[in-house]
Amino acid sequence: MKNIIFLLFYFITHYCWAEHVFVDGKEFFSLQAAKLAIKDGSRIYLKAGIYTEGVYLKANNIEIIGEKNVVFDNAAIDGKAALVLAGNDVLVESVECRNIHVKDLNGACIRFEGINLTVRDLYAHDSQSGVMTNYNDGFLKIEYSTFERLGGKAKGKGYAHAIYANVGEFSFFESKLLSMGEEGSGLKSRSRKTIVMSSLLATLDGKDSRLIDVANYGELIIKGSILQQGDNSSNSQLIAYGLENRPINYAINKIEITNNLFLLDRDKANVIIAYKKANDVLIENNVMIGDFLYPNEFSKRNPWYISREKAKLRPYPYLPNISELGQLINIIGIVGELN
Repeated sequence: MKNIIFLLFYFITHYCWAEHVFVDGKEFFSLQAAKLAIKDGSRIYLKAGIYTEGVYLKANNIEIIGEKNVVFDNAAIDGKAALVLAGNDVLVESVECRNIHVKDLNGACIRFEGINLTVRDLYAHDSQSGVMTNYNDGFLKIEYSTFERLGGKAKGKGYAHAIYANVGEFSFFESKLLSMGEEGSGLKSRSRKTIVMSSLLATLDGKDSRLIDVANYGELIIKGSILQQGDNSSNSQLIAYGLENRPINYAINKIEITNNLFLLDRDKANVIIAYKKANDVLIENNVMIGDFLYPNEFSKRNPWYISREKAKLRPYPYLPNISELGQLINIIGIVGELN
């Protein structure tokens, strides 16, 4: 009886106010009702609940802030996403999206059509895509977020990816990308500059294309992160750079991959990176665990252990926490057996 009462209390306190919204302090009981009150500079606060209808907003300089347990479920709007945002300088924080699917097979949690988007504490999962942008020369900042079980074949020749970024600068910071599926890529970027820092990207048992695909050249910087390739990945490369043979549009075209941990758990061939037309390439001080092709290209400047066993690392599917990376690398350096 006590358990039943507890569950009822939990349900009431967390979900009875579905679509309970405050815009600049004014209360509404659906996003659609709140939409007319949202203007440039508005602050939209979402109370906990299941939101089954998304919203299209044009306002600039807005903040969309959710409290814990704000969930957009099967809430795509305009055949695009749960949140279709066309204004500039937008913040989305503390939101969960699931079951976002559209006819074109690229339904996203957020479709951004403006300039400058910051996404913080987003959990996007079990959908076709996470975040997509139109082309702009602003920024896309992803922070403290998790993307899980996303991706797939989209309409036509394309694929849905966890993140599709076509901006001036795309950064992925202290975030997680897990178990991409159906040959979508994790981070698909056509941005002038792509930065991945202090993050965990892992295929696990997903059938992804690549963890990171930087298609239009530019700057690619990956630092202090964990990158894992699972056995079901459809391509051998963890990272691709410039493989679509597009014209070079950026003044700086370089690759910098440093101080990362690579876990190569694919039984078939593993390739750290395949790239074309990079003017400068720096790949050093990474710890590489597992077998991979072209080891002579990397092993002189990157400690290499032929297996998890030789590195004294727990077997697959164990993944370290990103907060443990520095300490773990030090331990591996002491107890591991270099190839």
